[in-house]
Amino acid sequence: MDQALLERFQQAYKDLDLFPLVEPETIEQFRVDYGLPVMVRLKREIEASVKNGKFIFAGHRGCGKSTLLKRLAIDMQPNHSVVFFSIADLIEMSGITHVNILYAIAIKLLSQASKQRIPVAEDIKQSLLGWNTTERTQISSQATTGELGLGLDNILNMFTAKLQQEKSFRDELEKTFEKRISDLVGKCDRLAAAIQTATKKPVLVIIDDLDKLDLPLVEEIYRNNIKSLFSPQFQVVFTIPVSAVQEPQVMGALNSEGVVRPHLFPVAKFFAKADCHNPEAEPVAKTFDVFLKVLAKRLPDELVDAQTARKMVLKSGGVMRELVRIARECCTECMVQLEIEPDSSNVNIDDEILTAALRNLRHDFARQIGSDLYDLLVEVYKTAETPDASSDGFVKLLHGLMVLEYENDALWYDVHPIVVDLLKQKKLIE
Repeated sequence: MDQALLERFQQAYKDLDLFPLVEPETIEQFRVDYGLPVMVRLKREIEASVKNGKFIFAGHRGCGKSTLLKRLAIDMQPNHSVVFFSIADLIEMSGITHVNILYAIAIKLLSQASKQRIPVAEDIKQSLLGWNTTERTQISSQATTGELGLGLDNILNMFTAKLQQEKSFRDELEKTFEKRISDLVGKCDRLAAAIQTATKKPVLVIIDDLDKLDLPLVEEIYRNNIKSLFSPQFQVVFTIPVSAVQEPQVMGALNSEGVVRPHLFPVAKFFAKADCHNPEAEPVAKTFDVFLKVLAKRLPDELVDAQTARKMVLKSGGVMRELVRIARECCTECMVQLEIEPDSSNVNIDDEILTAALRNLRHDFARQIGSDLYDLLVEVYKTAETPDASSDGFVKLLHGLMVLEYENDALWYDVHPIVVDLLKQKKLIE
């Protein structure tokens, strides 16, 4: 086996896994400017907004929101005390509620204050860290002896781990604070005020990965508990899935709290609506080249045929994470081929490898699509419009990236290119 070649595919696979870009060194190594107008628009609105403004950032999963939000956090730091975190790093996604979102904000604010050695009132620490029956005795003892400040980072790390891993911990948290939301919000406000007083900069909290919630949870949080979630008296950026924007009741709840419209990160558009199914049409060069650059940053040119790289970009449908997913699958296929055929020394990502990778991804989509949704997919493919009926099914397709939303003067929709192949395989379209 060509061990050197295997290691190069392994490294490419690892580099492709670095998405979204959130660490400074990976941003420096792999960043390609993308979506800048969207970020600037959000940045300017935050700067012009009232001190307790709330902002909603929406987009298809994998379109590049996380990377853009991290860049926003960096750009806002000179004039704001920015607290950026992924909710997925703190709480099991299926267990997220408005209560533990607010608690996560409080813990992150407390952590920021601790790192910057900003004094925090003992009653805030006791309220946020002394409620858990398992840890109460230890924390109370440390607070009494004045040691809480010395061990605060360790205690915060312990609580963060429990919040992520232990359902019983989250259940007790829920029971403790669901009737004391105003008290929890008050602690958040006092922490933000302490940070602002010490730094002379307003607090901005950016919460990533709320867009990865299942739709029933999105509705429970953003429709039924929006007032509590928007209560903190400092600026917060929330994320939601683009499919939630299709839900009138969710949008109605957001509108009632002053969100005129979410900031939408659109899917990159390779073709005009009229040309989206024209096999002779050339993709929009500016947008297409950005995706090729992203791929080239992670996948060396000598590992992939140039024409195959172009086909990989087209099959992404304009969703950045889909390009990454396709490329990783191709790397896997190459590593498998090197193992099965150890005498091969010229393995690279060509059309044959891409075909095998797309087959695997096509099967992944097929497992998600119920038999009742194929008619909807065909209708979207033929009309590029929102179906008149079965809106729940359409939202599911949008949420699962099987249908993608594009922007012109009017919105239009298309079926994910890999799902288009599935429809052709089933002879549902020409």
